[in-house]
Amino acid sequence: MEAKKQFIVSLYFFLAIALLGLILRAVPVFHLPINFNNYLHAHSHVAFLGWLHGAFIAFVSYIFLKDKLNTRFFKFIYWFTIANVAGMYFSFPIQGYKAFSIAFLSLFLIGTYFYLYYFFKNKSDTEKYPATYKFVKAGLWLQFLSSLSPWSLVFILKLFGKNSDFYKFDIFYYLHFQYNGWFLFALLGLTFYLLERRGIHLNTKQINRIYYLMLTAVFLGYFSNILWAKPGWIFNLLAMAGGFAEILAFLILLKIILRYHRYLKHQISSFSYQVFMIVLLLLFTKATLQFIGSLQYYADLSFQIRDFIIGYLHLIMLGIFTPFLLILGDELDFYRLNRKGFYLFFAGFTVTETLIFLRGIFQWFEWTYNGVLMNELLFYFTLLMFVGIVWIVIKKRYVHQEKI
Repeated sequence: MEAKKQFIVSLYFFLAIALLGLILRAVPVFHLPINFNNYLHAHSHVAFLGWLHGAFIAFVSYIFLKDKLNTRFFKFIYWFTIANVAGMYFSFPIQGYKAFSIAFLSLFLIGTYFYLYYFFKNKSDTEKYPATYKFVKAGLWLQFLSSLSPWSLVFILKLFGKNSDFYKFDIFYYLHFQYNGWFLFALLGLTFYLLERRGIHLNTKQINRIYYLMLTAVFLGYFSNILWAKPGWIFNLLAMAGGFAEILAFLILLKIILRYHRYLKHQISSFSYQVFMIVLLLLFTKATLQFIGSLQYYADLSFQIRDFIIGYLHLIMLGIFTPFLLILGDELDFYRLNRKGFYLFFAGFTVTETLIFLRGIFQWFEWTYNGVLMNELLFYFTLLMFVGIVWIVIKKRYVHQEKI
C-alpha cells in the first residue's frame, strides 16, 4: 500500500467534505429540506478523520514505515479505518449521532490504536530525522489522548445530558487535542522533514525549545476552550500562558526558517515556498488569536458569536493544514498539484473567511446587514472553492517515482 495512494484516497475525502460544505452553505439560500446538524456532523468528522488525519498519516507512514506498508496487517489497518470513515460519511446525514455513526467512529478509533502499535513496532529512520520524529511521535500520542473524548462522551451524556457544560468541555477537548495537538505537531514535524531530508542538522536546543513550548501550549491552551463557563481567573492565566508559549514557539520556528530560507527557495518550487510563507503567517495569526481568546471578554464573545468559532476553525483547517498538505504532496512527488485549482480554492477560502468574520463583527457591534445577501455570497464563493477542489482532485497528475 503505497503512501502515495493513501494520500490520493484522503484527497478524495477532501472533495467529499467540500461537497457537504457546499450543501450546508446552500441550506439557507435554497431552503433545502435536510437536517443541518446531521450534515454538519458528517462534514466535520470526515474533514478531521478522512482528509486531515488520512493525509498526515500518509506522510508519516511514507517517512518512517517505508517497506512496512505492504504487509497484510498494515493493509488491513488502513482499509479498516477508511471503511469506517466512509461509513460516517453516509450514516451521519441519515441518522446523526446515533447507533451506526457511533459504531463507525468507535471502530475507527480502534483502528488508530492498531496503527499506533504498528508504527512504534516497525518505525525506522528515526535517527536520520530526529526533529521530525520527535514531533510526529508527540503528535501521535496527542491523537491518542484526543480519542479518549468519544469514549467518555457516552458516560457524560448519561450522567449530565447533552446540554451540560461537561458535554461541551468534552467536545472542545476532542477538537483541541486534534488540531492543536496531533495535526499541529505533525505539521511541525513534516516542516522539519523538508530540511532534514537533505541532511541539514537542526539546532537541538532550538528544536527542544519549540517542542516543550508547544507541549505547554497544547495542555494549557485547552483552558481557553472552557473560559466561557467562567471557571475562575486562574484558568485565564493558564490559558494565557499556553497562548504565549505558542507564540514563542512560532517565533523560534520563524528564526529557523529564516536561517534556511535561501536553501528552501532552491529545494522547493517558488509556488510552494510562497504558500508555505502564507501558512507560517497564518500560524502566527492563529497563535495570536488564541492568546487574545484567553482574555475573559473575548472568550465570552467568541462563545456567543458562532461565526468567530467557525472562522477560527476554518482558518486552521483550510488556511493552514490544507495548503500545507497540498504543497507537501506536490513536493514529495505524490502527485502534481494543479495550481489553477489551488488559486480558485484559496480565493474562495479567503473571501468566505472574510465574510464569516465580517458577519461576526456586525453581530458584535450590533450593526445591521443584509443576511440574505450574506448567505448568498457565502454560497457562491463556497461554490468557487468547491470548483477549485474539484479541479485539484480531478486534474491532478501522478508522479511515478517517490523521493526521500
